[in-house]
Amino acid sequence: MAVDLTTGTYDESGIFSKHNEVPKSIEKKTNDDVADSLKSFQVLKILKECLSTKSVVVEGRFVGDERPAIIIIEKLPFDSRDISQLFTSDSRLELKFWNNIYGNYHVYPQNGFNGIGVQVIHPASENDFLKFVDIPLVMVNETKELYEAVTLPYFKRNLQKCQDVTYITNNENKIYNDQNENGFVLLKDDLENCSCTNTHFRAKAIISQKELLSVRDLTAVDLPLLIKLRKKCLEELSTKYNVPISKIESYITYPPTNFPLHVFFETVEKDSMIPTEKAHHLETIISNLQLIPDYYQKITLIYSLPENDTLLKSITEHESNK
Repeated sequence: MAVDLTTGTYDESGIFSKHNEVPKSIEKKTNDDVADSLKSFQVLKILKECLSTKSVVVEGRFVGDERPAIIIIEKLPFDSRDISQLFTSDSRLELKFWNNIYGNYHVYPQNGFNGIGVQVIHPASENDFLKFVDIPLVMVNETKELYEAVTLPYFKRNLQKCQDVTYITNNENKIYNDQNENGFVLLKDDLENCSCTNTHFRAKAIISQKELLSVRDLTAVDLPLLIKLRKKCLEELSTKYNVPISKIESYITYPPTNFPLHVFFETVEKDSMIPTEKAHHLETIISNLQLIPDYYQKITLIYSLPENDTLLKSITEHESNK
C-alpha cells in the first residue's frame, strides 16, 4: 500500500483542509489504514535526511503488524495565493538574531502554514528501501579503449530491457513526431517529487535511428539531424509551455539509462541539477562535432557511478584482468 497524504490547499480562512477530503471510494480505506494507524507507528531508524528538500525518511512498524513500513515526511510548499494569511496576530514570532536592519525569526503560524506532507509505504519491499539508501559514487575515466572493450558491449547486452517504448506507444505524451526515417519523437516526461514553479517542464526527444545508442555514436554525419532536432523541439516546447527558448536547456546524459539516443529538454529553473559530468549540452555537442567530426569517438569521458552499479562491476573486472 502506498498512500499520499499531501493533497490539499488553503481555504478562505487560510486553513489547509478544504481539499484534504478524499474520494468516497477510498475514504474508508484511507481512514482505517493510515489516519488511525499513524498514531501507532513506531520509529525504528532514520533512513535518510535531506536539508535541501526539508524531508526525512523513517523506517518503522505499526503496532500489531511486523511488516516493515517507510514513511516519507516533507515540509509542504507555501501556497502564494494566501500568503497574506501568514502576517496575522495568530503567527507567533521568536526572535533569533537582530543586527541593524536585518532580523531573523522563527515563526510559528496558524495551522494553514505549518502542515507537512506524509507518504506511507506499507508493507515496504527491499526495492522500496533501496530507493532511500545513499550509495557511494566512484569516478570513471572512460577512454576510447575502455568504451570499446567494456561499455559498448554492456550497452548492447542491455538494449532489450532498456528500450524506451512505453512513452512512444502512449499518444498522450507525444508533443511532436518527425516521422522521417532519420527523425525523432518529442515526448512529455514525468516530473516526480518536483516542487518547482508551475512553468517547470521536462521533455525528451527519442532518435529513430536505433544504431545511435549514446553520445559516443555521434559524428559530423549526424549534425543535420541534431540541428533540426534542436530547432524544432525548442520551438514546439516554447510554444506549448509559453516559455522563452532562452529558458530551455537541452542535453544528453552519459552513460544513458535508455536506448536509443535521448535528448532531454528542461527549463533552466528546477529543483536539482544533473551532475555536471553526466550532462552534455546539445549546443556543445554540435560545436564539438563541427570542429572534430569524430570527437566523441576519441575523447575520454568522465562520469560517476554508484558502487553497486553493474556497469562499474564490468569495468572493475576488466581492469583487474589486464
